[in-house]
Amino acid sequence: MADPLFFEKQGAYSLYELAKLVGAELVNVPNPEIMVLDVRPLDTANSGHISFFSNAKYLQEFTSSNASACIISKQFVDTAPDDMALLVVADPYKAYALIATHFYPGEISNGVIHPTALVSKTARIGDNVSIGAYSVIEDGARIGRNSIIANHCTIEKNVQIGRGCKIYSQVCVKACHIGDNTSLYSGVRIGEDGFGFAPDPSGHIKIPQLGRVLIGSGVEIGANTTIDRGSGPDTVIGDSCWIDNLCQIGHNVQMGRGCILAAQTGISGSAILEDYVVLGGQVGLAGHIKIGMGTQISAKSGVISDVPAGQIYAGFPARPRREFFRSIATLTRLAKRKGQNK
Repeated sequence: MADPLFFEKQGAYSLYELAKLVGAELVNVPNPEIMVLDVRPLDTANSGHISFFSNAKYLQEFTSSNASACIISKQFVDTAPDDMALLVVADPYKAYALIATHFYPGEISNGVIHPTALVSKTARIGDNVSIGAYSVIEDGARIGRNSIIANHCTIEKNVQIGRGCKIYSQVCVKACHIGDNTSLYSGVRIGEDGFGFAPDPSGHIKIPQLGRVLIGSGVEIGANTTIDRGSGPDTVIGDSCWIDNLCQIGHNVQMGRGCILAAQTGISGSAILEDYVVLGGQVGLAGHIKIGMGTQISAKSGVISDVPAGQIYAGFPARPRREFFRSIATLTRLAKRKGQNK
């Protein structure tokens, strides 16, 4: 149950409204105008609640649930409780996400600039932008309409932020252009110096980092993630990329559209990720390599060379996942034989 102290609920909504929202077929619904009060998990849902079922592992919870309605796929219709209204869709998880967002929409700007915020006279602030306490907007910065800048943020000089963006608390942005409807979560650092220097026994020599960070639209960047600006070329994050917490993206990295990075992933400088690459948690990429379109890299893998498009890689050094698990199985068998020979 969502705590009303932290999450503001909208609704109620009729089954008809919710079905229309997600393109669902209503099954076992004598009256489509029945109102739904809230979303709940299967095991805690009661009368007036809607839930979802997409994994056969939870079949028992589904068949014993007291939810008034449930979002399911066609294959499970015959297993549903007799008195449960069904919203039948191809992808129940996606439909649930849309319905839950309908009940609990994201934060909307109230257009208030806190009196402790420091906003440069040369900054250009769009309509209905809210700026929180002690945030600093420096000279020449541009923030698009309906964006939110939360508390204790620093938007440095000449940074451009698009419309409908959400910049949460204690974020620092420099040398950066950001598209529309992008979210930077608490503690994100964008545009810091890349890790570039000339080694020297008498003292390493810093190489000026003269590029920018270009972030597309519809991007999500998780808490405490850092993205370094380019050393000359720009660091680029494509539209609709989703980056988890505690990730590090080095200078000159180029990410295409729709890439997904799980937590604690590290990408070294000048690596290229083509569209729709997925990196599991704690994946590490060496610099100056290319990961082809649609490739998936399993968690904790270390990638030190180019990966062709459409592959699934695992291990260190990363290689095709089947090959990796065959090698693990072979080593296990050899270890057992060695133990038996003692």
